Amino acid sequence: MNPSQLPPIRVISLTASKPVPQESPRPITDLRWLLIEEFLNSARLSANSRKAYQRELRRFLDWTDLGWGDLKSRHLGQYKHFLMEALSVRHGKPLSPSSINAALTALKSFFSWACRVHPQRVPVNPTVGLRFEKVPLPPAQSLSEAEVAQVWAALEQLQETRSRDKALIHLLSHGLRAGEVVDLNLAAFDGRILFLADTKTDEPRLVPLRRESVAVLEQYLQERREDREGLSGDRPLILSMQGPRKGDRLSYHGIYFVVEKIGAIAGLPDLHPHLFRHTYATELLLMGVDPAHARRLTGHRSEQAFRRYTLRGEQEAAIAAYYRAIGEVQQQEG
Repeated sequence: MNPSQLPPIRVISLTASKPVPQESPRPITDLRWLLIEEFLNSARLSANSRKAYQRELRRFLDWTDLGWGDLKSRHLGQYKHFLMEALSVRHGKPLSPSSINAALTALKSFFSWACRVHPQRVPVNPTVGLRFEKVPLPPAQSLSEAEVAQVWAALEQLQETRSRDKALIHLLSHGLRAGEVVDLNLAAFDGRILFLADTKTDEPRLVPLRRESVAVLEQYLQERREDREGLSGDRPLILSMQGPRKGDRLSYHGIYFVVEKIGAIAGLPDLHPHLFRHTYATELLLMGVDPAHARRLTGHRSEQAFRRYTLRGEQEAAIAAYYRAIGEVQQQEG
C-alpha cells in the first residue's frame, strides 16, 4: 500500500484534557481546642461571655504551639507581655488594661477547670501568680430623678408595646442585668418576688419588687391572657412583639433596642439597660440599705466592684448632711 494512502495518525494524549480538581486540604483539627470546647460546654456562661472566652482562648492557641501540659508560668508571663506590648489593635492602639484582664480571666478560668477535671493532662495551673492589670474603678453612673421622670413620661407615649416596655423597665429598675431578664420565665415571678436561677455569678438570688412594679407586671400578663396566650410557667416573662420573633422570648439585643427607642423619645440618647442597674444600686445605698444587703439584691460578687456605689452613696450622704447643717435645700441634678 502506498504510504500516502494511509489514514492520518492521531496522537491521543494520556493526560485528561481537563485537570482533575484537587480537593483543598482540610484544616488539621487542633486537638487542644477539644478541651476548650469541653470547658465551654460545661461552664455556665452567658452567650456574650462564651463568645468572649472563645475569642481569647483562640487567640492564645494562635500564639503558642505548646500542649496544655507543657505550659509553664513563664509562658503565661510571656503571653501577658505579648498582650501588653506586641499586640496592637485598630490603628496600632494597644489593648486596654480591662481588655488584658478579660484575656487573663478567660485563661485563668480555663486552667482552673482543666486542672480540676483533667489533672492527668494539666497537672499544674500555669496561671497561678499571674496578676491582673490595675484598672481605675470607674465612677458609678446613674440616672437623676429628672431623667427617670423623662423615661416614665416616654413610656406613656408608646402604643402597642407600652405594657411590655413598662414591665421591662420596671425589671431593669430593680437591678436586673439584660441577660437575666432574657432568661426569666413566668415561674420566676410569684406575684411579689422574682427568683433568678441563672445569674452572671452562678448564684441564684431573690429580688423583691415594689408594689407599683408588681401591678405593672400583672397588667402586662393580664393583657397576654386576654390575647388567649397559655401562660405556663416555662413561658418567657418578657416577649418580643415585632418581626419574625413575635411571641418568642425578647432577646438581649432586643432589650437594648427597646431601651434605646425609649431613650430617643425621652431625649436621653445615651440610655442603655445597665444605667438602670447603676441607678438601683445607688438608690439602695442612699436609702440606707446595708451594703451587704444591697450587694445581695444586685448580685455583685466582688466587694471591690460594688465599692463604686458605696463611694457614691457616701458622697451623696455627705452632701445632704452639709445642706442640712447650713439650713439650705439641696438642688436636684437635671
